[in-house]
Amino acid sequence: MGTTQEVHHLVLTPDGGLREFSPELAAKIAAGAGKLPEFAERKLRYVQVVVTDETDGELKVVTAGASIKFDQEGRLTEAGPIGTNDPRISPFEHDACVQWALRNWAAPSVVFH
Repeated sequence: MGTTQEVHHLVLTPDGGLREFSPELAAKIAAGAGKLPEFAERKLRYVQVVVTDETDGELKVVTAGASIKFDQEGRLTEAGPIGTNDPRISPFEHDACVQWALRNWAAPSVVFH
């Protein structure tokens, strides 16, 4: 049995929700070939969750956060670390992103450390 990996691209929306983008759409947005008009002229927080099914049956979860900014047409103009003036990603938001990424994994029990 080999290793399986999923990468989830999530934006924390202004209304307090989560929005996930497919890897294909996330790549288009990052390359400037895609746009999200609903986020025009906004600065948002982005969370990437990588879930790897290790060969020993354990799941490895790695997360990263960033600050992203869109122009008036909804094209990505900036992406970088969350700065001191940006809202932080709260523990609740972080856990919600991880739980969202794990929602389709068939596990009898999930233990969060």
